[in-house]
Amino acid sequence: MINSLFGQFSPDTILFIPLQLVSCMIAIVWALYIFPTNFFSGRISYIWTTVRLEAMKLLFQNGKKTSAPWITTLTAVFLIILSVNLMGLFPYAFTVTSHASFTYSLAIPLWLSVNFLGFFMAFNSRLSHLVPQGTPSFLIPAMVWIETLSLIAQPIALGLRLAANLTAGHLLIFLLSTATWILASSPIVSALTLIILGLLFILEVGVACIQAYVFTSLVNFYLDQNI
Repeated sequence: MINSLFGQFSPDTILFIPLQLVSCMIAIVWALYIFPTNFFSGRISYIWTTVRLEAMKLLFQNGKKTSAPWITTLTAVFLIILSVNLMGLFPYAFTVTSHASFTYSLAIPLWLSVNFLGFFMAFNSRLSHLVPQGTPSFLIPAMVWIETLSLIAQPIALGLRLAANLTAGHLLIFLLSTATWILASSPIVSALTLIILGLLFILEVGVACIQAYVFTSLVNFYLDQNI
């Protein structure tokens, strides 16, 4: 039972198993078994293949050919985040991606991987990016610090963006659903609030999809910068 505004973000357990682990496992199973095209047959298979290809084109339309080996990994990340985001919209469901501990556990390893890869493949080139071309000599030390801080801020912004957007949307849904229940004595006001809640829910479905896309696209962008 939710007793406070932020109570919905407190992880519950079923038989001493945290629900966030259950939702992550469901998302992984979805990514491994639902995503392959041979799961469906006939017309449904054609529709699913078309949707899958269009989604992949949208995700990697600006990617480089050298990032092709990472497409499978980034696709899995996209499907896991999307699945967890959408499952969090079900009543009494726990949204793992609304917690920074989960988003940073994805953002930091991915960011470290692409940057280690970049420094390993082209160490001198990556160092040269710390000083933009044409920088005056007296500004070089300051630019190195600024570019280094900017580099470190990438995983922080990557994880925080996902958690903050989902948390804000879920809080609005909770507030409007509570207002609809409280205003039940006034049918007209309650009906208007319910309509707004329905529209907000549709918007939140879009946000769940967009945030998964933005997270994956940014990781792909960082990868392109490094290779």
